[in-house]
Amino acid sequence: MAATCPQCAITFERDPGYWLGAMIINTAVTIGIFLAAFVGATVATWPEVPWTGVLIATMILNVVVPVVFYPWSKTLFVALDLSVRPYSESEIQSADGRL
Repeated sequence: MAATCPQCAITFERDPGYWLGAMIINTAVTIGIFLAAFVGATVATWPEVPWTGVLIATMILNVVVPVVFYPWSKTLFVALDLSVRPYSESEIQSADGRL
């Protein structure tokens, strides 16, 4: 993800540690997908659950999902943050100076 918007030059990282929220969103989505896959596989194959296959599949999901979803989690967090705390005039003016 770019550090600033290519159109208006406003910086995305507003404070130190800003992307912690994106990591929380990423972790929550990963846990949700893991639980859905685990429960779905367990219910679908009950009573003869292939535990080794379920373990391997969920481990692969837990490695792939956070890597693939991370850019979207950052975008989601920026959108959530802007809906709660819009840019101030000083942030907009400082971005205007960088155009």
